[in-house]
Amino acid sequence: MEEFNIGAQIKAVLESRGMSVTEFAKRINKSRENCYSIFARKTIDTGLLQTISTVLGHDFFMQFSSSYQQMSEETQKLRDENTILKEYYSLLKGKE
Repeated sequence: MEEFNIGAQIKAVLESRGMSVTEFAKRINKSRENCYSIFARKTIDTGLLQTISTVLGHDFFMQFSSSYQQMSEETQKLRDENTILKEYYSLLKGKE
């Protein structure tokens, strides 16, 4: 499973909107340097993410939620497989 990188997602949406980093920085009340720092982040404060979501017109929370949901489904599949393997092991152990 691919790791969710919020900074890279923000940068991609910014570029797709055709907005300059300078304009983006003004709208979120940060410096250009801070914006480049944001693009490198794997995590972000929810208040700042809300501001960025509003400025870019993109719901990053929903995007993260979808990624989280996919991870939860993968985790459940692995748990189910583990249960089956334990049952197989128990059956094989009983034949010894």
